[in-house]
Amino acid sequence: MDRRWLISLIVVLLCIGAGIGGSVYVKNSVPKQLEASSKLSQPVSKQDSKTMAKSTQDIIYESQKLVVQIELENGSIGSGFLYNKQGDVITNAHVVANAKEVTIVTADSKEMKGEVIGISRTTDVAVVRVPGLKDRAPLPIDTNSDVELLTEVLALGSPLGLQNTVTTGEISGLNRNFELAPFTYENVYQISAPISPGNSGGPLLNGKTGEVIGINSAKLGQETIGFSIPILDILPMVKKWSQSPMKELPEFPELKAKGEKNTPVHSTDADQATYVVQYFYDSINQGDFVTAYSLLGSKWQSNTSYEEFRASYNQKLSAKIDHIVADPVEGENVEVTAFVTAEETKTGSVEMKKYKYHYIVGFENDQMKIISGSEEQI
Repeated sequence: MDRRWLISLIVVLLCIGAGIGGSVYVKNSVPKQLEASSKLSQPVSKQDSKTMAKSTQDIIYESQKLVVQIELENGSIGSGFLYNKQGDVITNAHVVANAKEVTIVTADSKEMKGEVIGISRTTDVAVVRVPGLKDRAPLPIDTNSDVELLTEVLALGSPLGLQNTVTTGEISGLNRNFELAPFTYENVYQISAPISPGNSGGPLLNGKTGEVIGINSAKLGQETIGFSIPILDILPMVKKWSQSPMKELPEFPELKAKGEKNTPVHSTDADQATYVVQYFYDSINQGDFVTAYSLLGSKWQSNTSYEEFRASYNQKLSAKIDHIVADPVEGENVEVTAFVTAEETKTGSVEMKKYKYHYIVGFENDQMKIISGSEEQI
């Protein structure tokens, strides 16, 4: 009997962020042949600098900048990641099926237009060209085909509209095969890192090197068992589309779910504002003051030079958000209140101080910015 009966008899849950509006297929039972550890791995520890130059935190922060959220007109979402300097984003075919133009949302909440330039009817992969991402350095690709069991991994994406979420796990199975019309999944990785609707198309990273080893594509029922397509298996196809974009895209009538009402998954302005403030502090803590400064509104920047902004953090070693609340205010603006514990240096000693920050966050040229802010020590 063909090995594919292992999974084709059960309907795996596609982490669909497109096609049928984010709805999912659920199978609750897990065949014994597919049972695998769903234990989440511990954060990757820092190793000898000769074998690992970056910590897990560094890997996540740098990678998130190159992972995008993909939105369709029907409100459904998915994920993708930049893989070359032409501005081309790899994602799943089921994320962008039946669409030509899509909206791309970057890590700093900037919206861009994207065009589907390649999509497969049989392999769940597609490429979206985003002119606004041209010339950016892409995510590194792991060219080693020997991925082993229990390899620690990081799954990045936008599950349920929660942009740039990261989950950890391990490779819990190799060479899994199944079909879910119209796609055939061959020799895919089985992973224990939890993934949800919206994760589709996001990268699976080697937890130690930060290199892409797969594309998160499917999930088994309610279990923490997901599946990721090996990146090396689809690179030739992807590169061909980048060199010669498809003139006509195939249609996917089976993914339109005739008569089924779409259930869009959108993050609210308050969610986005919260994310921007959190990203601001992540940038500060990583020492990336250029990114942090870019998140400030034009009026704030006109009143404060980059040098002044950078100098204001000279005494701060770190700033951790303990609690954050976002409330919509007048117009499309959102008031974000962040309670922060800061580690600061003073006369050679280290002090812990607590602050309450009030930010007004709103859109400028389709990008959410921190328009103004004030602080008080508590």
